[in-house]
Amino acid sequence: MSKLADALAVQRCMVEQLRVEAGLNRLSVSQTVAELIKYCEDRSADDMLINGFTKQTENPFKEKGGCVAL
Repeated sequence: MSKLADALAVQRCMVEQLRVEAGLNRLSVSQTVAELIKYCEDRSADDMLINGFTKQTENPFKEKGGCVAL
């Protein structure tokens, strides 16, 4: 293919992608943020990083061993 044909193919792909994106349903930022906050608040009771661990043995982030100086 020539450079012109390659450039035309790239432009057609870009136009098709823009058409797909233009057809997407968009939500307002304020609505999306409100939903995200509600989602986080609803699940915060189960979040171990917020509430901590009931037993230290359940903590996967606990350091396994101490530091050894040579």
